[in-house]
Formats: sequence, C-alpha cells, structure tokens
Amino acid sequence: MARPRSGSKAPGAKPEPAEPDARERLIAAGYRVLAERGYDATTVKEVARVAGVNQGLVHYYFGSKDALLLAVAKEAREKYLVDLRRLREETPPEQLAEAGFAWGEQLLKETPEQFRVRYELFAMGLRNKELTPAVAESLRCVDEEVALTVAHARSGEDAKPEPVDRHYAAIIKACVDGLSLQHLLDEDFDPAPVYALLSRIVLASLRLGDGEQKAPARKAKAPARKAK
Repeated sequence: MARPRSGSKAPGAKPEPAEPDARERLIAAGYRVLAERGYDATTVKEVARVAGVNQGLVHYYFGSKDALLLAVAKEAREKYLVDLRRLREETPPEQLAEAGFAWGEQLLKETPEQFRVRYELFAMGLRNKELTPAVAESLRCVDEEVALTVAHARSGEDAKPEPVDRHYAAIIKACVDGLSLQHLLDEDFDPAPVYALLSRIVLASLRLGDGEQKAPARKAKAPARKAK
C-alpha cells in the first residue's frame, strides 16, 4: 500500500487553520462585540470582522454563535477568578473582607463591560434551555470562589466554606449584580454610595458573627408582684 505523501492529511481530517492565534482573537472580539451590542446584535460575521479573521474560523473553532459566546463568558469568568484568587493569596485574612469590597468597587467603576457580558450570559441561559446547564455551572464556579473568599475572611487561611459563607456570597453577588445592572440601564444612578453601605453592613455582620461588638444581653425583667 502506498504511503501518503509527507505533509498530506488523512481523508476526512480537519484542516489546520492558517492563523494559530485566531481562536484567542475571536474570543477577544466576541467579548468586545457582546459587551457593546448585546446578544441579539452580535453576529458571527461581525465578530470575525473585528477579529480580522475569516468567518469560517468561527465554525471551525466553536461550531456556533452560542458556543463562541459561551467561550467568551468562560474566558471572562476565568480572569475574574484568577484575580480573586490572587487577592485572597496576597491579603492577610483580617484585611481580606475590606480589600475584597474595595476590589469589587473598582471593578464596578472601571470595567462595566464585564457585567454586561455577565448579564448576556444570564439571558442566554434563560433563552436557550440547552445552554442552561453550562450557564448554571459557570455561575456555580463563581459562587464557590466567592464563598471561599468569605470563609477565609471569616475563619482565616485554608478555611473551607460553610453554608453561612455561601449565604454571604449569594447576598453579595446578588446585590452587586443589581447595582451594576441599574447603573448600566440608568447612567444617572451612582452605585458607589450604595455599594459602600453594603460593604459596611456585611463587614459589621461578619464582626458580629465572630463575636465582636456584640450588644450586651438585656436583663430579664423581674416578674411583677401580685397585689395583695
């Protein structure tokens, strides 16, 4: 049997793309287009144009628009998680809660586009039930990392999340998402003072939970004397 020529592909083999960095460029372009235009206005053609690659490479790497946008959301999530882990590793536990809120407020001010991408991810999960499991898994990954950060702030390094840590994480994430969404829809709404109040409420609650600054217990009232 004759051997295939050097460099030839086996029948049915997937051809190699001419641009090895095309996948990364498509994800970066997808992030930009999705954040600026939203899901409905994001097209494969436009993402390929912004990336400067052939439109066919979208289907080569991802297969569909939804798969591309899931990859975009995953990339954004991984960057967020890496930054959060770094903050946790580099900050003493007793300073972590305040540092975490300061970092979150900075994200809110400087990178509103990441919240837009996050909300588009929510919409994808609600719109297409086939995508719901992947979107839910993405949300769980963030939930767990935030809960781990709360556990470190409450109990010290290497602490594993308890149910209360996950409850704190859910409250914090829900509030931040709500503030960010309102700010994206209403430019006159300033989330900063509300975020500062949320920070004070959560920090005070954490201190009380650790047994600090607890209000003194009220003395029980003496039973009233019966009239003779």
